Amino acid sequence: MPGLRWVPVPLAFLLAVIGWLIFGSAIGQHALASAHAGPEQGGMGLTVNQAVWMADDMADPGSANPKGFQMPDTMMPGMQTVGDKRLRIELYLRNISGSPQRYGLAEFRLLGTGHQSWPPLDNSAVRGQPLSAVLAPDFQATTDLYFDLPASQRGQLRLEWEHNGHIMTIPLHIGASMVGM
Repeated sequence: MPGLRWVPVPLAFLLAVIGWLIFGSAIGQHALASAHAGPEQGGMGLTVNQAVWMADDMADPGSANPKGFQMPDTMMPGMQTVGDKRLRIELYLRNISGSPQRYGLAEFRLLGTGHQSWPPLDNSAVRGQPLSAVLAPDFQATTDLYFDLPASQRGQLRLEWEHNGHIMTIPLHIGASMVGM
């Protein structure tokens, strides 16, 4: 059949177009992942997934609400003391280097107004979260940081991250309150 000899030409062209589409899709996915990767330093990448206020009184933790249900301390061991509010920050940490990277709670600090700062709470006994850990190359870990602040604290809060001699400050966008831990 004489017309059959021309079939490989459009077929080769079609396969080349499909290959370019797949290649372009892979490049686009990499660009999208890089755009949402967050700050990177010292072989680690960090993304703040969520920052929310914790509450034990069924009301806004910063307000004096006499109608709010105040949970007894015995029912909520480890919860913040009266007059304080607790901030929970969920982070994604990624090892973007080719070697194992150690990370830990001591690398983080919460910065407030008026040169105030707070270290994260050591809640490893409550949450089963280690104080520090080693992350293998190309692996990611989710970790929670908790901070107790005076209820009177207002203004913009920032998370300071010091890793491998580099210091970075990340502004926080805090969401709605969560009840309990």
